[in-house]
Amino acid sequence: MNYYLDRKRMGIAEIFSGMHPIFSPSNDMNAKETVRLMCEQSFRTRAKIAAGINRSIRKLTCDSTVDVEEYLNDDIKNLSENPVRADNLNDLLPFMQWLEELHRVNSLSLERSQYSLNDAANHMERAAGELLRNCSANMMWQNISIAQENGGLLLNLTERFWGKAALFFPDVSSNFEGTFPLVGMLFSIEAEHTDSGFEFSFVVNVEFGSDDLETRALQNRNWVRLTFCCGRPELRLSLYDYGRYLRDFGKCGHGFIEDWCSEAINKEQTLGSSSMSEKEQALLPLAKILRVAYQMAEVEELDGGEHSPSEIAIPNKVLELLGNRYRFGLYEQLFKDAGQQELYEILNQSVEAWSDEDAETVISQLWKFAHQLREKERSDSLRVFYDKLIHMMTECTFAFEDVSRIYGTYPEAEEKMRSIIEPQLLKNGLTGSYPHYRRRRGKKGEYISVLTSHINKRTVNGVLTYYFTVSAAVKTLERRGKRKTAEYFAAGMPFEETTAEDCAAVSERHTKYSELGADFDDEIAEINLDIFEGMTGESHASDTAKDLLKYVDVALQAFNGRAMPRWYRKKLRRSSVKSRHERTTSGTMMKFLPLGMYLTALLMGAYVICNRFFDVSRYVPVTDTRTALVLSLGIGVLFTVLCTVLRMGSLRRHIWKY
Repeated sequence: MNYYLDRKRMGIAEIFSGMHPIFSPSNDMNAKETVRLMCEQSFRTRAKIAAGINRSIRKLTCDSTVDVEEYLNDDIKNLSENPVRADNLNDLLPFMQWLEELHRVNSLSLERSQYSLNDAANHMERAAGELLRNCSANMMWQNISIAQENGGLLLNLTERFWGKAALFFPDVSSNFEGTFPLVGMLFSIEAEHTDSGFEFSFVVNVEFGSDDLETRALQNRNWVRLTFCCGRPELRLSLYDYGRYLRDFGKCGHGFIEDWCSEAINKEQTLGSSSMSEKEQALLPLAKILRVAYQMAEVEELDGGEHSPSEIAIPNKVLELLGNRYRFGLYEQLFKDAGQQELYEILNQSVEAWSDEDAETVISQLWKFAHQLREKERSDSLRVFYDKLIHMMTECTFAFEDVSRIYGTYPEAEEKMRSIIEPQLLKNGLTGSYPHYRRRRGKKGEYISVLTSHINKRTVNGVLTYYFTVSAAVKTLERRGKRKTAEYFAAGMPFEETTAEDCAAVSERHTKYSELGADFDDEIAEINLDIFEGMTGESHASDTAKDLLKYVDVALQAFNGRAMPRWYRKKLRRSSVKSRHERTTSGTMMKFLPLGMYLTALLMGAYVICNRFFDVSRYVPVTDTRTALVLSLGIGVLFTVLCTVLRMGSLRRHIWKY
């Protein structure tokens, strides 16, 4: 069998590609043009480039665990002894030529390997062939396990919400001397179709360590190559009703849609379209657009509203959708029925720009769509649209009824959590059913939701672990009707149908939201269930579910206007992962900046008016027009900074995200 992929050569390319796109295979400039472009940058940028190159070369030449000497020429070794400086980037031409050749060889190897694998996949059943192609293209560095079964080998991929997939290779013949099961991270799959069957080669990293993936690729230890001949591979597939799982785990609104889109996209990337229902396939293009829009909105928030099209890559399949007017037109009725014709028109302009081959306008319209989507979320005007979309998403996965060993035992975990947390919530006047509870006090609705993370685990001795967090929210209600028959609504939805999760994406002065006991707390409440019914012993199945009660206490105190307890504030300060408020410091300052400008204009207006009736300088010495302007601007800026400091201080004192 031919081995096309060189692990170490590909690892070297990944190390340099991680520094900047200009060092990646996607850079279509030649070595001379690339060096010229780097030399034209500012001194600060050139210094960063030089530091990154020196750091990467040191890793290749000085790390004792790395063995890539045969791939380095004399020019590269010389750079390790004479580091690159910001003022001599012209000397990088030999280095860029070497890197250019490295990318060329890797690209040729990938093409040959993919051609051979596609040829093998064409001789299998369609579903197995699609999984094999997608494993090769998208599953690098994914966790896998390979076990022996009935004279063959079974390749298991990581189980997800949408289901689990495996490839069975029958009638295996191999000289592999290692032990099974083989558990590790998959680096590559190569395959060939022969007259007698199929030949496969898997390269797997079996290290239990903390080295980064690029460094592992350059090491000799902990690597296994499994090569074997076999008969026609078979796909073993279990599909789950992941729409129902997300609803059972407390997800709704933005959280439900984002997780559903991620699962649907991953399912298509792993299995191809043949394993998806017709309704899933119909919603998949919209899921890809929404997923990109959410990513764009997050980038826009992080950089304070300034962005460029290069900051996020638009998937080709999203752009292809914009070229299909018929398929895109199927969503028009959904937007129209939900009163979101404006959002549809923005996307429709992207379609027209794509037809005119105006790529810049396409991307700018997608940025506009992402911005409008987030603004409408914050004003809570997407409720009807999201409700219709969630109904469609839940309905299209209903046909998948296979039960997961990880997620299928959830009712036991739910019952255990309910027995722990529900008495305290009912005691404090909250009503509802697991996982959503609510309480109305005056014109305010107070909500608590108990969310289950879909990042669960199962140990070899049969213990399932579920992780839980608490979401809390406060929202001003609207009263309709007379006093005795009055009903209360939250943004058009009845109070009894609103949950804390519905407020998660809303950012307005009438809404507060927070999540407690999450990753950034470094302490997540967990429930362990013994699926072997006590065979592992009570000590192995102990849990920390009762710890969630203290987070409920924090939420209940916040409902009464109290600041977060001291122990929780200390926990957040010491946490390794800091929680990020919905509104950043720069965003908060931009919010108060117009008020500062109004104050400046008001002071200048007052000065001009007063100066028309009497000489202000007689009463306020050294006050001329120029000085008044400077003082007014200074007061306006000081007011903006002071409001920002007070607001951010308030956010850090209370549990609320905004």
